[in-house]
Formats: sequence, structure tokens, C-alpha cells
Amino acid sequence: MRTLLAGIPAPHQALRYTRAERDQAVIFEPACAPLLRPVIDASALRPWYTPTGDHWLLALPLGYSQNHAISSVEDLVKRHPGLSRRLSAYADASEPLCWELPPTAKPALSAPIPRILIGVGEHPAIAWDAGNAIPIAPIRILAPADHVVLALLASSAGRRRLQQVTDTIVLPAPPTAIAGRLAELAAQAVAVAHEQYALTREFARRLLADFGPPGSTLSAALQRWWELEFRELLAEVARALRNPIPEPFQPFWAVRHVEGRARYYALASELTAIEAAIDELTNPLWQAPAQ
Repeated sequence: MRTLLAGIPAPHQALRYTRAERDQAVIFEPACAPLLRPVIDASALRPWYTPTGDHWLLALPLGYSQNHAISSVEDLVKRHPGLSRRLSAYADASEPLCWELPPTAKPALSAPIPRILIGVGEHPAIAWDAGNAIPIAPIRILAPADHVVLALLASSAGRRRLQQVTDTIVLPAPPTAIAGRLAELAAQAVAVAHEQYALTREFARRLLADFGPPGSTLSAALQRWWELEFRELLAEVARALRNPIPEPFQPFWAVRHVEGRARYYALASELTAIEAAIDELTNPLWQAPAQ
């Protein structure tokens, strides 16, 4: 029987930083860097591999406020001026702001790494996590973890079982040979998902760097560029970024788009095949009577 831990309670919006806000704070005051930690919420969780670092949380250790006589936004900013730009908008907030992570967050924060993060819904994302990000509820955590457990939970039967349990789950015990194969398949799935994410992120990053005016962001369609035909990509860049791809550069981007899409869907097919192989091995295990 394995215990499922809850992610930390959803923090106040004032405590959540974008990457740009976090970088700005740390550049201004390097001493505040340990207080800002990456977070993962249910909307950012991806199957098999999930990126970290796009959103950050101001997370004061338990007892920090008392030790440093911090009882208001002004006190916190006085001690850490790097936080002032983000927090100034909340100086007059009527509701209390919990600067320190609550005691209920301790199990999630102390869970050993690597761990498995579990999403919500009928087909929850199950992801391998070897980083130091803070998971936010309703994400659940299983730790300590290994790739065999990852394969069992990420299988179709494992996902169905997760929908039926809250605090604990009984996992089947695969024979040694099957366990080894499951671990290999799960590690492959994590690597493929990681490559697929890196591919999509790099293409999107180059679009924004080459054609996005300062301060602009990609539209939802451009973030999912592999779903667009090239003519649709051209139109969306012009519409969303208001900076069309110049005609002399369009052949280069057309080739890059074709190659990127082909690689994306090849990786998707590879991931589907890995998941099918995991299901073939794990379905009999989940159907066997619990020991």
C-alpha cells in the first residue's frame, strides 16, 4: 500500500510570480532567490514529463516571519526590497496573506525526490518529477518513486484505479522480468515526452524571439504551432504578433515547420506505442487479486 500526498493548498495570487517577475526580483536582490521556488499546478502538468520554472511561489519557511519580525507587506518588502514591485499592489489587501507555507504543506515539501505527480480528471496526467518544484493541489504526489511504479500508475488500469482512491493505493507486484521491462518502458516514455516538449518549446521560443515585439506573448494557437498548416502559421503570426514573417524568410520557416511537425508526430506515435506496451504488461497485473 502506497500513500498519496496532497499538493500544497492553493496560495494567494500575490505570492505567485511569473518567470520574468522572479528574475527581476532576484537580479535586484539576489538574497531573495531562496524564497522563490518553482511551482506546478494541474493546468501545467503534462503526461510522463512536466516542465518546471514558468511559475514561481514566494514561499517563506515556517517560522521565518516570527524570526524576522514580519507582520505586514511593508515589513516583508523592507527586509527584501527585491519583492517590492510584485507585492506593492497588495500592500492594502483586506484579506490576510499567508506569507509562510502552512503546516499542511509540510508533507508535500518534504516528499523525497524523485516522485510521481498525479493530475485530476478522467484521464489524469501522470508525470515523473526529479526537480524541486512545489506541486499545488489538487495534484497528488507519490513518493518515493521509481519507474516501475510510474508505469503501473500511468497505465490505463492504473489511471482508473487512481480515480477510485484518495489517500492510499495498493499496487500490484510484477515479477522481476516484467518489472525490469516496465521500468525500461517508463524511462523511455519520460525521455520521449521530454524531447517532444523541448521541440515544441524551442520552435515557439524562436517565433517569439524573431517576430514578437518586446513584451509580447504567443497566442494559444502559436503555442500549439504543430497543429497549424504553414499558411495558418503565417496568418497567426501576423495576427497575434502583428509582425508578419518576411517573405524572404518564409522558405526557411516552412522547412523548419515541416520538419518540426514531422518530428513531433513521430514522437507522439512512439509514445503511443510505449503506452500500449505498458498496458499489455500491466493489465493482467491490475486484474489479478490483491496479495
